[in-house]
Amino acid sequence: MKRWAAVLMPAAVFQSVIVGGAYGTGREVAEFISRFGPWGGLGVVTFAGLGFGLIMAVSFELARVQRSYDYRSFLRGLLGRGWVAYEFLFLCLLLIVLAVTGAAAGKVLGDTFGIASGVGTGLMLTVVVVLAYAGRRLVELSLTAGAIILTTVILCVTIASFAVASETIIETFRTVESLPGWPRSAFVFMLYNSALIPVLLYAAAPLETRAQTISAGLIAGVAGILPGLLFHLAFMSAYPEIVTEEIPTHWLLQRIGHPALRIFYLCALCMTIIQTGVGVLHGVLERLDVAWRERRGRALSPSQHSAVAAVAMLGSLGLAQVGIVDLVARGYGSLAWGFLCVYTLPVLTLGVRRILRAPAQGGISL
Repeated sequence: MKRWAAVLMPAAVFQSVIVGGAYGTGREVAEFISRFGPWGGLGVVTFAGLGFGLIMAVSFELARVQRSYDYRSFLRGLLGRGWVAYEFLFLCLLLIVLAVTGAAAGKVLGDTFGIASGVGTGLMLTVVVVLAYAGRRLVELSLTAGAIILTTVILCVTIASFAVASETIIETFRTVESLPGWPRSAFVFMLYNSALIPVLLYAAAPLETRAQTISAGLIAGVAGILPGLLFHLAFMSAYPEIVTEEIPTHWLLQRIGHPALRIFYLCALCMTIIQTGVGVLHGVLERLDVAWRERRGRALSPSQHSAVAAVAMLGSLGLAQVGIVDLVARGYGSLAWGFLCVYTLPVLTLGVRRILRAPAQGGISL
């Protein structure tokens, strides 16, 4: 893989996964970013973006130093036996992410085509199971293409919002003050989204030097927060009403009145849901493959990959009945503090110390 392609691949994978998990519906942007007003939201975006970049740069370099690109090996090298605490929290996060995205797909498909929400959710999650059978190369290619398409959709939504309500957006920034609490919200948003990083380390495997890992981490941090910034700006055209909507992006497009863009968004949303599930599940499958090789001398078969994905899908289908708003506000917020203890603090302390003791191996040229 060419050097710059290797550096950009983690950004494409992280953005594709986080768009589906955190941005596709707009619910998390409303909950953690936009509800604090225009300037408070920008504060969240800035803080979270810097955090993403720092944590990913350290994690990618530590993975390179340890030569561990599945989360089991990576965290066992960092935490010893304590790595299982991360796995428990991550499996809880995985089910919530799949439940949120699956419930959103069901609702949007139901509103658009009259399909029962449970059927729409089941269809999306079934596709995830099928793609889990396909393997790593197809996952990486689809995530890269998806990142480009999704960024285009988000740009279109933002441009359409400014075209219809630019004066409203400017007036909102001019007159509305920040609400208190945005630094805490930024911290929580950064914590639970960065918890996905160890599961996505397979995308950093081609990185060869310390300069490449640091560059890849910082670029991925920008890529990860950019959709949140664009959606936040668009949401200011309907602030504060949009903050209470279950699927704010879908509601905003109905308000703007662009039927073609709504269909384009629906297709992109379904794709993000599939990619989020496939991207995150692939990290779990990489971890299981390593463990299976240690015991049986071979990786899991494609059929076994699909079986693992199917079990995760069934669990998320049950959680989807709780409701998007409660899942986002309570589920993500509660898990964030656990990930602070089992991943973020250890990687920024023990991980940095281990990196500093290791040779740079490869100089600073990309």
